[in-house]
Parts: sequence; C-alpha cells; structure tokens
Amino acid sequence: MRPVAWPQGHEDSHFEFKWVLLVALCTALGLGSVAIADAASRQGGDYSVTSVFFWAGLLLIFAPIAFRILSNNVHPHEQLALVVLLGIALYGAKLLGSPDAFRGTDEYVHLRNTQDILRTQHVFNSNPLLPTAAFYPGLGAATAGLADLTGLSPFVSGVLIIGAARILMSACFFLVAERATGSARAAAGASLVYAANPLFLFWSSTFAYENLALPLAAFVVWWLGRIRQEAGPGPQIVAAMAIVAVTVTHHVAGFAFAALLSAWWLAELVIRRSGAELRNVGFMAAVSGVAALSWLVLVAKPAKSYLFTNNLVPELQQTISVLTGRTPPRHLFTSGGHVSPAWEIVASFGAISVLLLALPLALYLAWTQRRRPAIAVATCVAVIYPFTLLPRLAPTGVVISGRSSEYVFAGLGCVLGLLTAEATWWRRTRRRLRPVPAALTRWFGWRWVAVAAALTTFVFVGGVTIGTAFYERLPESSNPPGYPWSVQPDVVSASQWSREQLGINQRFAANWIDASALAVYGEQNTANENDIWPIFFADTVDAAAVHSIRASGVRYLLVDWRMIRGVPPTPGYYFSPYEPGAGRYSQAFPVRALQKFASAPCTSLIYDSGFIQIFDVTLIENGSCAPALTSTARNGNSPG
Repeated sequence: MRPVAWPQGHEDSHFEFKWVLLVALCTALGLGSVAIADAASRQGGDYSVTSVFFWAGLLLIFAPIAFRILSNNVHPHEQLALVVLLGIALYGAKLLGSPDAFRGTDEYVHLRNTQDILRTQHVFNSNPLLPTAAFYPGLGAATAGLADLTGLSPFVSGVLIIGAARILMSACFFLVAERATGSARAAAGASLVYAANPLFLFWSSTFAYENLALPLAAFVVWWLGRIRQEAGPGPQIVAAMAIVAVTVTHHVAGFAFAALLSAWWLAELVIRRSGAELRNVGFMAAVSGVAALSWLVLVAKPAKSYLFTNNLVPELQQTISVLTGRTPPRHLFTSGGHVSPAWEIVASFGAISVLLLALPLALYLAWTQRRRPAIAVATCVAVIYPFTLLPRLAPTGVVISGRSSEYVFAGLGCVLGLLTAEATWWRRTRRRLRPVPAALTRWFGWRWVAVAAALTTFVFVGGVTIGTAFYERLPESSNPPGYPWSVQPDVVSASQWSREQLGINQRFAANWIDASALAVYGEQNTANENDIWPIFFADTVDAAAVHSIRASGVRYLLVDWRMIRGVPPTPGYYFSPYEPGAGRYSQAFPVRALQKFASAPCTSLIYDSGFIQIFDVTLIENGSCAPALTSTARNGNSPG
C-alpha cells in the first residue's frame, strides 16, 4: 500500500492534545445545553425559549471543531479524531432527546424486527409496520445478536450498534475523502459538509437499517483503497463479506453502492486503463451488483413494489406535475398548522444558496484534478445536488429529496472540501494571476479559516432546519396541546395492556402513530394504514366500514381522542396518505366519526383510559353481527 502523501504544511504539524481537550470541553458544554433544552421541552416549555439552548448547544459542538480542523498545521490524526468526535457528539445530541427508548417511526419498524428475531430465533418474520424491512434483517439480526450475547435490552443494543456505525462512518468518510482529494484539510472540509447534510443530526442517528448499511459501504470503499496493492484472497474476502452485509441490510444502499463501485471502476478504466485497483474494484462492483439484484429478485420480492410503485414513481410523477404547472407546489416549512420560525426559513434558503454558489468554483477545482478517478466520481455525484432540491416542491417529494442527501452529500462534500484546502487552490490560482500583494496573501491566514468555519457552520444550521421540522427537534411534552407527532405514554400503556390481556399478534387498526406502539410494545399485528382509514372516517359503522373491517381482518380498534384536538403534523395525515384531506387539513378530525364506535350495536368497549379507548369488533370481522341490519331492526324497519 502506498503511503498517503500529505499536502504541504503538514510536515511540521503536531497532534495538539491541548486543542483536542479544549474542543472536547466545548463539545461537553454544547451537549449540556442541548440537555437543558430537552428537559425544558419535556416540561412543556415554549419552543422560542428552549430552542435558544438547543441551538447554542449545537453551535458549541460544531463551530469549535470546524475552526480547529480547518486550521493550519493541524496533524491529520488530530483532524480525524475531531471528525469522529463531531460524529459522536451529534449522535449524543439526538440520544439526549430520547435517552430511554426509541421514538422515531423508523425506529419502531426495526425494533419490531429485533424483537421478532429474539422471540422466534428466526431472521425472517412478518413486520406489520413495514413488510419490506423484514427482508433486510441485517440491523435487526446484529442488534438481536448483541442483546442475546450480552443480556442488554434491544434498546441499549441498538444504541450501541448505531453508535459504532456512526464512528465507522465518520472515520471512513474522512479517510476516503483524504485519499480522493489528496489533502487532509480538504477531507476535514468534506467531513464538515457531510455532517451538514439535512439528515445527519437526527435521521442518520436513528435506529434504522440505512444507518448501518451506509457506514458498512464507506468501510468497503476505504478498504478497497487500502488493499489495492495487496495480493492474496484474504482482503478481497473481507470486502466481499462487507458487501453482502450491505446488501442484506438496506435495499437502496445496496444498489447505490453497486452504482458507486461501477462508476469508480469506469473512472479507473478511462483514466488509468490498467492496474490492480481496476481489477479489484471491477470485481467488487460485479459482486455488489449481483448480490443486490439477486437479493431483490429471489428474497426481498415485496421491496420492488415498495421502492418503485409506492415511493419512487409517484414522487417523481408529482415532481414533474409541479414543474409543468399541473399541480401547485406544496407550502414549504408548513405542516399541520405549524409554520417554521422566520429566521429558520432564512437559514434554510441561505444554506442552499451557499452550497449552490460554492459549487461552480468547487467543480472548477475538481476539473483541475480530473486525472484522479475518485475526484471524477465525486464530481459526477456532486452535480446531482441541485436536481435533488426539485422534489421538495411536490407534496410527498420531500422524502426522496431528503433521503438522497445522505448519498449526494458524500460527493458534494469531497468536491466542496477542495475549497477549504486554501493553501492548495490559492497557490494554484496565484500562478495564473498577476502577483498578489504580500498583505493580501497574509490575509488568507486565520481569516480564511474563520470564513470557512463560519460558512460550514451556517450550512450545518441550515441543514438542520431543512431536515427536521422545528417541533420535532426537541422532545414532545406528555400532554401536547394539539395532535401529537410522537407516541404518547398512555398509548404505550394501552399497547402493553393489549399484549397482556389479548395476547400477541392480534389484528389491530389505529392511526399511524399509535400503530407503531401497538406493534412494538403490544407486539400486535397492525393492519395496513391504507386499508383501514374508511373505518374511522365514516360517520357511522356503515357498509364501507364493515367491508374494511372484514377485508383487513381487523378485530380490535384503538381510538385516540387526541385526533379531535388538532390537525396532523408531518407527514400530514392521521392514517394514510390516501385518506380525504391528507396533507391539506384545516380542521381537526370530526368528533362524530369517533363517537360512532361507542353507540354501534356490534362493538364493545374493552379498554378506556383517558384519551385512549380499545373496541372489540370481532363480531363484525367474523360476520356474526351486521351493524347496518341491527340498526335498521332497532328503528322498527325490516330490510326489503
């Protein structure tokens, strides 16, 4: 393996422990400030007050690290250590919001996978929350294995697994960017830009399968670069095993990784035309492509409709419809009656503007290094970024736009990282211009570092405002004033009651938030959200409601009376995106629609606690009672 050629300025650099300790102190203070914001939010504190501590904490974490790793004469090992510290600190900021249990909807999906693996000792189990996830059991299997081996709870095991994945991602991305750009400072800048992607702070820290698959893919890329000159099958076997791990963990990551390796191989073929690296990368690209396609076709068959029919195709169609003027664009920064603070909207557009304005100059610098295959690949990925912004205008396109940032920002970070290596591109530019005054050259010392650190920090802040709705960044109080966006404690209690009194795998219908708790804490078999919304929306238990109950096999209904207190926030519906009014509610759920279950002749109330009620509709489901006919008989009329 060839040693890394450090850029000029690192020959006399040193690993400064005092700076690392000082930055670590700032990071600790930042986490403390975030913890204060979380605690105040749980007590029902006003967002305008609690957010001050939240944002102060994030700035204390990000800004000092950004300034230090972009400074002159910082040893690459120190930069790597601080990049890893940044990744772990931001992961800790997410954990502080929910230190005792998973709260995200995606986390419930994979917690159910883990619980089923532990209970059945089988990898493949039916998952009512997301059937496709059951066919990609990598995360669930790893978490269940750790829990079974150590005796830790699934929650603690999941936290450790994702924490280790975050360390792996932070370290490998820096090392890959370092090799791609040939500069440790550029790699530091690339790492900062990647950490500023809209999903990095919250979603990329969740217990979700993509957040294990991507770090594994980053490891393979680093590993292939490291073993390019090594002989023997051992290193290739390690790479192949990691590729298979990516494949069985996440669908999109598997195919994106195969595309990345193919692009890398093509760049090596066009630029270098020969060499061991060309053969190794080409072989691994083939392994990755065959593995991802074979798993999709032979094992994860439901994933095809989930990815294309249910998500990618409709979102692209909506985007095209908006761009052609057939559909009005969605209202940005507005959901469920919530409107983001004005300064956050400005920060969001400002961050996007900074990236778009910096991209042309970064692409020019990348062009000067076009003989480097890795930079060529990164450039191809970076130019996609402006196009990923367009789906955000569509009603549901924010999903595809947001999820793409984890991939696109990898290339965007490497390209923009070239701008942070001031000593490299400034000297190159000076040769092409007239002699630059010495005073101007000195100006590009620490001032350039401060400007670069400030801009990356600004992009980070804007990325957070783009990636997560403002009301979801801090914990929700146990008694929210309107309709909640997260599972409430009384729903958890009702779910646990259902498991103890009714047994597991009972067929339940509930709104999409409460269904997560039923599936995890109650281990119930919740019905598909698109099949059950007519049950709840009907004014009476009419023929349509009866048909939905029987067709979906529902035996129990969980009714959450908080639905009548406000309109649903993100994603803008109570049950399903296909329900009437989804995404455009102006009034809360009608009271009459929920009252009907108490007066219907074929339903029985079996659980009643505060806002939560559970009704038994088994008689309707098995056909032994017909509400419409019973109501008619009670009114003194006979059918026909």
